[in-house]
Amino acid sequence: MNNIFISFIIPAYNAEPYLKECLDSIYRLDTHGRAFEVIVVNDGSTDGTANLLANYQQGHAHLQVTIQENRGLGAARNVGMKRAQGEYLCFVDADDRLFAAKVPVEMMEKYQADIYGVNLYQTDFSGKRNPYRRYVPDYEKVMSARAFMQGRNLQPCAWGYLWRTTFLREHHLGFVEGMLHEDEEFTPHAFALADTFVALNIDWYERILRRESITTTADREKQQKRLRDMVKALQHLEALAQKDSKIRTSMQYKLDYLAVDTLRVLLRQRHPRPFRREITAALRQLGYFPLHWHNEWKYAFFNLYTRLILS
Repeated sequence: MNNIFISFIIPAYNAEPYLKECLDSIYRLDTHGRAFEVIVVNDGSTDGTANLLANYQQGHAHLQVTIQENRGLGAARNVGMKRAQGEYLCFVDADDRLFAAKVPVEMMEKYQADIYGVNLYQTDFSGKRNPYRRYVPDYEKVMSARAFMQGRNLQPCAWGYLWRTTFLREHHLGFVEGMLHEDEEFTPHAFALADTFVALNIDWYERILRRESITTTADREKQQKRLRDMVKALQHLEALAQKDSKIRTSMQYKLDYLAVDTLRVLLRQRHPRPFRREITAALRQLGYFPLHWHNEWKYAFFNLYTRLILS
């Protein structure tokens, strides 16, 4: 892979207001002298993103830019993955930034894991920064990726991990194109197939909430597509779980909570009754509505509540 240690993959769609800050955060990293590359996939932007990238390339080596028609986040990431030459991949959303001061080269070379977890932060609309779903298991402990997924530690965002490139390619892993929340399918799928996982105690990524993002949009059509795609992710993962009992064991907790998240979003957004019936019918067909039983009291309470409200 041409001795490139890490490839940073950034999909960019109309990212002019914040892309420079994102790129700056990567170029500030100490890579311990190891080569890196930055791959930006301009996904059909109609603003000044292309000009910004052209100007940025003049003063920054290792920056590759690919321009394509708008095909969505998953398709843009897939293009970046195909072009990447690094031993490891790091996905970065164009409206976020890296929090880290250095790439953990020594630890990554020591453990040679398929997937590394890192510490994440989230900055809200007021500018307040807080830890975002920190890891529970011991840091720097080699463990089974499937065992890690059995608990509540797995967060689905692909940018929350560093990925060994050969692992992803050996298993032909990629993002489902056209799907919102494609990470909900990609990340559990990858953990189900990976051998080793190591959580590193390094502050790495800062997620920045934007009012126009997919998760915060008030656009009813986008909200409904998001929910349909969450069901689609559950369908894909359930099909994978049915192929192997060990994968089933490792994924079941995550599958149950994906169903919970789907119902939680459905209720919070107050969709019309016909659409609510559509989603619950799809979950029922998959065997996830009513929800499975768990002993955790919050889960049990929500289970009973959804049975009363949505049945």
